[in-house]
Amino acid sequence: MPPIPDGLLAGFAARELAKGCLFSTPSGGRDQVFVVGSGRLRVYLAGESRELSLSYLEPGDIYTTHTPTYVEAVLPTTLWVMPTAAFARRLAVDPSVTPVMMRVLGRLLANAVNLIEDLAFREVPARLARFLLGLANRRGQMTDDGWLIPLDLGMEDIASLLGTTRQTVSSLINQWEREGILERQGRRALRVRSLAALAVHCPASVGQPTDMAGAGR
Repeated sequence: MPPIPDGLLAGFAARELAKGCLFSTPSGGRDQVFVVGSGRLRVYLAGESRELSLSYLEPGDIYTTHTPTYVEAVLPTTLWVMPTAAFARRLAVDPSVTPVMMRVLGRLLANAVNLIEDLAFREVPARLARFLLGLANRRGQMTDDGWLIPLDLGMEDIASLLGTTRQTVSSLINQWEREGILERQGRRALRVRSLAALAVHCPASVGQPTDMAGAGR
């Protein structure tokens, strides 16, 4: 959990959300800034028949309802909420909040750019391979049998991040398991036996150089 700066929550009001609660929509009337105290929120775009997840907000993250996105609690969640105008006044006198806000917004922008690039240039197997390589780079643990990767998200959540279906993600993982590239470790972890073998499924996009050090994200 990212550390919350001392005194950040002064002036914020607590709000409890049940799992599945839609806290914010593009047409909603809320104009608030919030800090995630516990739980997890999904930030996504939605059309008539499709949703695309942009990011998941974790404890310590700061976000705002004044965006063209939907914000949904995917776990029971505690938020600390403040009107945007009051937060702007607070930001003017307390610059310690700025790095936290910039970190979250930067991650959301990077996720959005990666999603656009994936949808434009990569097929689903390449998207999934790049996602797993990223988890291995950020959170994987090297073992004698490969890299152990925790999966905090379910198959449905991963599919939404990749712009595909749960069935497609499960089928690809089953296929790569049969090929000996990876194996399931319960419901919440995978062991990737060879990052190089997984990277074969993730060629560089059009106009982009291959960078396996960076592909680990």
